[in-house]
Amino acid sequence: MNIQDDKKPLFKWFWNSYVRAHVGVLFIALIFMSIEGSMLGVLSYSIKFLFDNVLVSNDTSSILFVAVLIFSIFSMRAIAGFIHRLMTVNVCQKIIKILQDRMVGHLLNMDVGFHQKNSPGSLMDRVRADSKALSESVSEVFMTVGRDGFSLISLIAVVFFIDWKWSLIAFLGIPFLVMPILLLQGLVRSRAGENRDFESKANVRLDEIFHGITDIKLNKAEKSERNKFFDILQVTHKVRLRLEAGMAGIPAMIDIIAAIGFLAVMIFGAIDITSGSKTIGEFMSFFTAMALIFEPLRRLSNVSGNIQVAMASLERVFKIFEEKPSIVFSNLSRNENEFDKVGLEFESVYFSYAEKKIVENINFEIEEGTSNAIVGYSGSGKTTLFNLITRLIDPITGHIRINGVDLTDISLKELRSLISVVRQDGMMFDETILENIRFGKPMASDLEIRKAAKMAYVDEFSNELKDGLNTVVGPRGSTLSGGQRQRISIARAFLRNSPLLLLDEPTSALDSQSEKLIQKSLSELSKKSTTITIAHRLSTIVDSDKVLVLDNGKIVGQGKHDSLVKESKLYSNLFKSQVEKKNDE
Repeated sequence: MNIQDDKKPLFKWFWNSYVRAHVGVLFIALIFMSIEGSMLGVLSYSIKFLFDNVLVSNDTSSILFVAVLIFSIFSMRAIAGFIHRLMTVNVCQKIIKILQDRMVGHLLNMDVGFHQKNSPGSLMDRVRADSKALSESVSEVFMTVGRDGFSLISLIAVVFFIDWKWSLIAFLGIPFLVMPILLLQGLVRSRAGENRDFESKANVRLDEIFHGITDIKLNKAEKSERNKFFDILQVTHKVRLRLEAGMAGIPAMIDIIAAIGFLAVMIFGAIDITSGSKTIGEFMSFFTAMALIFEPLRRLSNVSGNIQVAMASLERVFKIFEEKPSIVFSNLSRNENEFDKVGLEFESVYFSYAEKKIVENINFEIEEGTSNAIVGYSGSGKTTLFNLITRLIDPITGHIRINGVDLTDISLKELRSLISVVRQDGMMFDETILENIRFGKPMASDLEIRKAAKMAYVDEFSNELKDGLNTVVGPRGSTLSGGQRQRISIARAFLRNSPLLLLDEPTSALDSQSEKLIQKSLSELSKKSTTITIAHRLSTIVDSDKVLVLDNGKIVGQGKHDSLVKESKLYSNLFKSQVEKKNDE
């Protein structure tokens, strides 16, 4: 669907996906809107009785009737207005809930490449701000068209019923509004999209500021970051002002036309009253109806602007759903015992990103139940191999197999269940230690979690906390040390107990005492799994069954530690430099 060329398919998609299910409720709400709106016509016509039957004729016997009538009109408006607003808001909140849930679900299914190209702040703005703006604009349009539409119909009926000539005189200038309104619609449409883009940029900048607050402070960059954010606010302010000017232009023109119409009616009305062809009650009823007409007319004139705002947000939302993951998912189900133990094979694997070669011609085999390591300089492709194994990315060419089965023939859910990953920067959530460990296995019992925590020596520091494992760790684990966060990540791996264990230097953030404890636990865990470790400190992988040496995306050596020290110049240099560094310390 080309959303730039045609808005109708876009609106149809939104209607069918999110609005159609609520048509019944919206229809009932529309009935109550018609009651609220039509009461304005009844109210304006009742003014005729107040003047002609009570005030002009001095007939006090009709006062009670008129008073009860006016009270009843306002009561019916109030009740109908309350009901339809509640129903409409309920529907809109449901639409927001479903839309945001589907957007998050879609984004969670997108591959890593997509998330690398789109900032978290931008995606958060799409999910939260755009979906909310869309729903609120649709709600505003629906209530305005429904309530004010019926108000306008009832009031126009009253003025034409009282005097069709006065009505034509009052509305004579309306045709002159058509062309300016069409021109302003185009302006508002372009400004609405531009406004949402700059609001999104402001949110992205805020996300970057708060996530990088430590680096900002360490580099004394508070002032420069504030200035950058203010520059965005300045542009956003100007764009928003132009948008509001466009939206305010239509009501302003209506007011001018209304003033001319009122003046003309006053002149002709005065002539008719003095001649006796019209009563004061009819004139006041007409004037009341005309005064009431232009307020809903002004709001209806803003509908176009609200629709353009909604379309701008709808386009941004739809673009998210247009994105498709590059990872091809398999729905094949396999024997649950097929992967109790796993071996791994890379055959002629090549991967590039943005036309830049990352790894090429990767060939190796890893036997089940063995301990393996990947070493190399920074940027040599070590993390890329992990991403290929977990299918965060797929190779451009070549095959990766587990127990002889190509990864593309294993469902992604099943593949991920086979793998536990301990990264250097394991993600922590603003929840308890218990829940952060449970992240590794959502259905795990508290007993399983406590056992995993003990195996990873999490209990050593959690027992000293007031709330123990129920301690909330703060945003991104901010209340914990790097070593404590790493132990929680390792506890997740213990909890998952997967047959393939991927370790990205899991003890890098630990002190020497904690490292010894974790190494002991990892040794026990590794006995049950096939283990691959990205190693920065070669002293931790000297006992590995196989070491892969990477250089500039190629495997330049593989074997055991002792043989590589003798046969691989790169590995030997890495090892010697680390030994010398340790001796210097």
